[in-house]
Amino acid sequence: MRLAISRRSLRRLLVVAACCAAAVPALAQIDNGPAVEPEAMAALTRMGKFLQTLQSFRVKGDASTEEVLGQDLKVRYDTASTMDVTRPDHVRAEQTSDRRHRLVVYDGKTFSVYSKSSGYYAQAPMTGTVYELANKLESDYPVQLPILDLFAWADDQAKPPEIRMARVVGFATIRGVACDQYVFREAGHDWQVWIQRGAQPLPRRLVVTLTDKVSRPQYSADYDWTLNPQIAATSYQFTPPAGAISVPLARVKEIAVPRR
Repeated sequence: MRLAISRRSLRRLLVVAACCAAAVPALAQIDNGPAVEPEAMAALTRMGKFLQTLQSFRVKGDASTEEVLGQDLKVRYDTASTMDVTRPDHVRAEQTSDRRHRLVVYDGKTFSVYSKSSGYYAQAPMTGTVYELANKLESDYPVQLPILDLFAWADDQAKPPEIRMARVVGFATIRGVACDQYVFREAGHDWQVWIQRGAQPLPRRLVVTLTDKVSRPQYSADYDWTLNPQIAATSYQFTPPAGAISVPLARVKEIAVPRR
């Protein structure tokens, strides 16, 4: 049996900052540990508020996910992702690794997903924001938008999770960018975020550790941001490559998540 960090659990973690933007939780104390530090929670508030202001952006991410095989044998998988977004309802997301390549395109009216490794693509009419689209795809199909977790930080409708610990770790540099590092604890999860200093408090690195598993698998990602990029309207249009085979979206369950 394989154990991997649940994407649903990861997205739940990332909802924190948007919720903090509405109200910073009261000081809490946990056994054998410090109180939740207001400065750490305030950093999430600043980040969440800033992300809510972004209308057009490009995010590039390099991520690694650990899977746990039998006898607690850990295996690491690396992926690179690029997401272009024009809010509220346009997205182009591409995810690549040594074993697969997937493209997702959404223009507010039609959703398209293409798997280069299988040669299949699927399309369906859909409406709603990018975040609403992602929730629907995750609940109805095994389709995940790369780096979509970042949108949870800007979701002011999300329910705040219970933070058991929050600490300011201190200064750190991520790919030459000056940041402040913070660590948080929830039931079953420890997570860290590195937030850019200055007027643009963007998340630059994320590390999540599952603490309710003996093997403590981790998810980690570094993010590079471009704000207000020039994105051609045609980027949000999908044209099937020559030779690609159309299948019903219902079949995405079979073809959208190929073996690593």
